[in-house]
Amino acid sequence: MSAYARWMHRENQAASAPPNAGSKPPDASDARGTLPTPAQGDDEAPLLPESARSETEAPPPPGLAPGAPRGSAESGLFWWLVALAVFGVGGVLLGQQELALLVALAGLFVTAQAADLEPRWAGLYRALSWVVPAATASIFAALAVLIFQGGLTVGPKWALLAFACASAAACLASGLRPVADGLARLLLGADPPSHSLRLSARLILAGLLLAIPGWFALRDVLIDESQNLMEQLPLGGGLLGYVLLALAAVGFLVRRDLRATLDRLGLKPLTMSHAGVVLLGVIGLLLLNHGADLLQRRALPELWIRDQEFNEALAGGLTHSQAVLLGLSAGIGEEITMRGALQPRLGLVLTSMLFASLHIQYSWFGMTVIFALGVILGMIRQRTSTSAAMAVHVIYDIVAVMTT
Repeated sequence: MSAYARWMHRENQAASAPPNAGSKPPDASDARGTLPTPAQGDDEAPLLPESARSETEAPPPPGLAPGAPRGSAESGLFWWLVALAVFGVGGVLLGQQELALLVALAGLFVTAQAADLEPRWAGLYRALSWVVPAATASIFAALAVLIFQGGLTVGPKWALLAFACASAAACLASGLRPVADGLARLLLGADPPSHSLRLSARLILAGLLLAIPGWFALRDVLIDESQNLMEQLPLGGGLLGYVLLALAAVGFLVRRDLRATLDRLGLKPLTMSHAGVVLLGVIGLLLLNHGADLLQRRALPELWIRDQEFNEALAGGLTHSQAVLLGLSAGIGEEITMRGALQPRLGLVLTSMLFASLHIQYSWFGMTVIFALGVILGMIRQRTSTSAAMAVHVIYDIVAVMTT
């Protein structure tokens, strides 16, 4: 057979062969169905199994939560850099120290989230990871100095000094990776821990330890300074700072897009069905506060006088517009960080304890009442949404301030 004949024979065989000959016939198991996604509340979403990806599909970055578009982390980091620079520098220039501090913390969370997704950011975060342990240890060292200089009797003074020094040592030790891993597992159920959850655990530890030495060291200072507190307190800046901190803590624009972020924070539109919950929540908080006030006045009159002095100094001279601004700032800012960002990880009780321990301007009785208020707000968040808890907190604060 000539070469031309052999070539024609091969062409005829190819033309008569069925399509896709030699390839695997299509099968129902090859169809890509809808894959289950992890819960939106998780801070680290697991990777999809290899069998669920096509050969041409690149694996998603580690820890990328559902709802975060592929390739969004780089652009998200750019916009975060712009926001942190604008609001951080603006806070410093305008004398809004609270805003500048909260923006700095938000920057640490953004860096931690980036390091969780991309190893190339880990070096930058490691260079910054000692900021929180060193800063919180310094705070407790300063509290120890104030306690030493205070007028407490010898026994309580040395007990508080020991507690403050131990707290400083614990905060400093939290900078060590094994210690931070243990804290993240204990407090946040993180297994394995991530950079962002280690950072959260360090801040939570410092906050929980703050209440006792903080109150004894600062109680007289806070009463003396509270006369001009409202003139010095930039409520709008504080609210903005808390919102930025909550967004950074859950990975907005880095790990999650807007829809997934709102879902993670529990921010949902309020409907008519929430009206009853909000009304009952406000009434419940007011009744609890009123009953606790009567009990404290009769059983602990000295503590009641001290707490009343602070309340009157803080809110006694406020106008209606200032009372509304205070309610919005505290209600929205505290709820989006505590009940929105933190409670799904830390749990109801520990979140309420942290919420109370950060109110060191009040007595131990006052902080106990705030713990109970936090439990109620946390239950509202669990049963409905963070938005409903915000509404309850805002209305309660406005009514409480106007009736002080």
